[in-house]
Amino acid sequence: MFATALFANNPFMINTNQRDFQAQQKNKGKKHLTTENIQLPSNARELKSVSLTFQNLDGTTETRELKVDKTIDWHYPIKITQQEAIRNISKRYFSLNDFEFLMEGTTIVISSPKHRIIRHFLLASPTTIIVDFSRDGGNVYDGKVGTGEQYFSEVSVNARKDFYRVTITLDGIYKYKLKSGKNNTHTITLE
Repeated sequence: MFATALFANNPFMINTNQRDFQAQQKNKGKKHLTTENIQLPSNARELKSVSLTFQNLDGTTETRELKVDKTIDWHYPIKITQQEAIRNISKRYFSLNDFEFLMEGTTIVISSPKHRIIRHFLLASPTTIIVDFSRDGGNVYDGKVGTGEQYFSEVSVNARKDFYRVTITLDGIYKYKLKSGKNNTHTITLE
């Protein structure tokens, strides 16, 4: 009985939610939604509601229902689209002290030739990416930019005793990848 209890609470055993999450990771190469059409039958006259089932970051699924209650012409398909979201992604460039930032869609590039990355991590509420850089005797500096853009809603740089902390506040729940390039240029891509 003790062995059964031990294996039931074993932190190294994969539980059902973790399996769902791992299965979701295998589907990462899927295209983004642009437009999907559905043709209704010739006897359809009113659209009462639309139901959308989606998968969350943790692998769980949810359903949301939109009440419509409008008349329709069955000759024309019903469209589900995110086309405008993809078409309206814009570039935004700004600098804070020794750090330069370039935002483009779900990517932000941080350039700071004078400073190297010490560590980076994600905080949950609000979803925030933290990137700590070496300070190496640099100036005391605190600055913040509210971007007003999708994905990256606010960026700040704060001097700590031994390092600079770059804080990137996100507009929702994302995972991220950080890739470092030449001359201390770092690309963060949201997933």
